[in-house]
Amino acid sequence: MERMKIKVNIDNQNNTLIFACNELVNHLNMLKIDNEKDYCVWLKINNADTSERVNDSFCYEFKESEGFIIGNNSRSVLLGVYDYLRKIGFVFLTPGKSGTFIPNISSLDNLLCEKITKTASFKHRGVCIEGANSLENVLDFIDWLPKNGYNSFFVQFKKPDIFFERWYNHKFNLTLAKENKTRDDFDQMERLVTEAMVLRDLIDHRVGHGWTAEALGYANTGWRVEEDTSSEDKKELIAEVSGKRELWGGVPTNTNLCYSNPDARKLLLKQVVDYAREHKSVNYLHFWLADEFNNVCECENCKQTTLSDQYVEILNELDEYLTKENLDTKIVFLLYQELLYAPLKSKLKNPNRFCLMFAPISRTFEKSYPQNNFEVDLKPYVRNKIKLPETVEENLTHYFNWKKIYDGDSFFYDYPLGRAHYGDFGYMKIAKVIYDDIHTLNKLKSNGYMSCQELRIMTPTGFPNFVMGQALLDTSITYEELKDTYFSAMFGDGYKQVIEYLEQLSDLSDTDYFNGHGARKQPDKKVRFLHIAQTAMAFLMDIDELHQKDSVYTKNWDFLKFHGRYCILLSFALAALCEGDNVAADTHFREFCEYINENELKVQPWLDVYRVIEVATKYTGFSQI
Repeated sequence: MERMKIKVNIDNQNNTLIFACNELVNHLNMLKIDNEKDYCVWLKINNADTSERVNDSFCYEFKESEGFIIGNNSRSVLLGVYDYLRKIGFVFLTPGKSGTFIPNISSLDNLLCEKITKTASFKHRGVCIEGANSLENVLDFIDWLPKNGYNSFFVQFKKPDIFFERWYNHKFNLTLAKENKTRDDFDQMERLVTEAMVLRDLIDHRVGHGWTAEALGYANTGWRVEEDTSSEDKKELIAEVSGKRELWGGVPTNTNLCYSNPDARKLLLKQVVDYAREHKSVNYLHFWLADEFNNVCECENCKQTTLSDQYVEILNELDEYLTKENLDTKIVFLLYQELLYAPLKSKLKNPNRFCLMFAPISRTFEKSYPQNNFEVDLKPYVRNKIKLPETVEENLTHYFNWKKIYDGDSFFYDYPLGRAHYGDFGYMKIAKVIYDDIHTLNKLKSNGYMSCQELRIMTPTGFPNFVMGQALLDTSITYEELKDTYFSAMFGDGYKQVIEYLEQLSDLSDTDYFNGHGARKQPDKKVRFLHIAQTAMAFLMDIDELHQKDSVYTKNWDFLKFHGRYCILLSFALAALCEGDNVAADTHFREFCEYINENELKVQPWLDVYRVIEVATKYTGFSQI
């Protein structure tokens, strides 16, 4: 049986369309269909709109001897290629070449389809880098994004060094030797990441954290503890908290400035304007204040207003500077921690310059956003004495208050796969929360969603990200359709038993507990965690009978064996922790860490060992290993 003879004609030729052409040909050639005639496909851009502010739209049709894929920009043509491939049975399960399921198609008839036209359900559909990553992890993830309908990637900080350093330094895994990387190495990694995004015409989001560090003369590359060498003049720029002007916890990125000080504002805005001038290709430049909370300036001038009012005034100044420079850079402003509280007086003068990003980092993931809009009473804002809201109702009320004074472009920046997912042993609860959250966005008058998350996030499967991307692209796809498509492609005939098993694990799990919500001692939860261990043990005993030994699925079934042991060890640790036996909890947790450390190279693309240990020790309550 010979490969298909495929001829592709490209209108409006550019590198992204050439890449789209190669992707189409390479995937169709995986099928090895016997076809004596040439099959002709046209890739075209119609009504070209290169603006990242217009929803992606594409259509395609495949007839007996020819087909076409048309998009409203290069990225949309590529998205149309992948949508067609999914239509004929390809499933993009996880990042990397081995993560693609190839359908068993032997006839050209199975490749034909009537005309399909789609406009993305949401304009903003992206992921923000977090965790510990090799260069290959990041490049594979970027490659995976458009395959499942995403159109954006967010590279945090001016330089994303920290996310590479965590992997190459192997923090928390002493079984692996530290790999020394130079400045040139990191710069080359960043260049390759940018090239991968440009090749796929992905919408480019940058920076976010670190501007306050830059204003104080520190590198904008991560949450680093630095020696405070500030001169007296520099100290006047730093927020005064409890009578002191010093780096917050020694971390410049977490340190607010004295925003009533014109010199502080000028230095802060200079960093942003200079970056925008030098990086005109960036589509969305995120301008955020310091990370952490209850760390804002208490000087007499700052106390006369609120942090949110100061933020809006600074945003207005930024708009003026950018306008003078003839820069049309879109600025993303952040609703997060203290900035969840809407300003009392200030308003944006030029809303079209900005995009609102709602970031409810402290919310529960045990429930989704409600279908109906509502507001609840909020506790009054008290400077440096706030408590972050945990309920979705309280978080959304803050969002509604901002929307009363700003009705421009916006998206949700959420964290289901940033910390809480480690508390969902089956990943099925968190996937359904993501699906339901996305289906409330239109009612909440939001234009999309970006996930702040680890990239090595496939333990036990990549289903949550699969759901997220495809639901954002097309809300008409049902959750049950996505579930059947994904798991049948990943596990073959035994997939329904896998779904049942993972849903049992999820039902017993508690994402809030792992994420540090509530008291650590909760004896009633012990039975649930022990039940997780028992469920995993029972499944491991039956797994060889369920697996039909088809080589297409073997890797995924083998990973379930690793995951089963992972569940057993971690749930024993959680059971002891919630009973209040910290000694036993830490003993079990060390056993868990030893297990994942010893196996990290075998499961590296699917489990972020650094991040699960960091979250478990910083939020869940285990002692540092």
